[in-house]
Amino acid sequence: MLEVAGVLKKVSTPYSIVFVAFGAEEVGLKGSAYYADQMTDNVVNNTVRMINLDSLAVGDKMYVHGSAGDAGFIRDQALNIAEKKKLDIGINPGLNPDYPAGTTGDWSDHAPFNGLGIPFAYFESTNWEIGELDGYEQTEEHGGVWHTENDTLAFIETEYPGRIQERLSTYSQVLTELLKFFNKTSTSK
Repeated sequence: MLEVAGVLKKVSTPYSIVFVAFGAEEVGLKGSAYYADQMTDNVVNNTVRMINLDSLAVGDKMYVHGSAGDAGFIRDQALNIAEKKKLDIGINPGLNPDYPAGTTGDWSDHAPFNGLGIPFAYFESTNWEIGELDGYEQTEEHGGVWHTENDTLAFIETEYPGRIQERLSTYSQVLTELLKFFNKTSTSK
């Protein structure tokens, strides 16, 4: 997020970009819920999207999820950028009927914004093709890494050399382009 903010501070856009690092996601989305609750109707109506970055480093695959239906335009724009740049970002393949292809659950900081009707994109690294097919098993080799004793930079670098750098570089490139050249569709707010 900081790398993208540093790049974009030199870019003029016809819209404001707000970077927020939320706390207390794991204990009930406290930070993002508080922020969303404080938004006035005017701010909500002028917020065209929320982009959530969560658990970007360890998973076997890189994903971008989005709102359902036409509101998924942000995910689709991110996928187009990734394709043009030959970056390996995909979508939840929809193997679990509870999570249709390209969508995700409301368990991360995008949820309070989704509840306000603000379209979102949610970037994460995990593996939607193993375990319960719900994204909670991040790696074929070690299963879930988050919230375990293995949830450290040292473990990830030892087990998956270069993965952190690849993931962060890929997400940074897509996010930078997504924010520089945002196309607001007629179905968005």
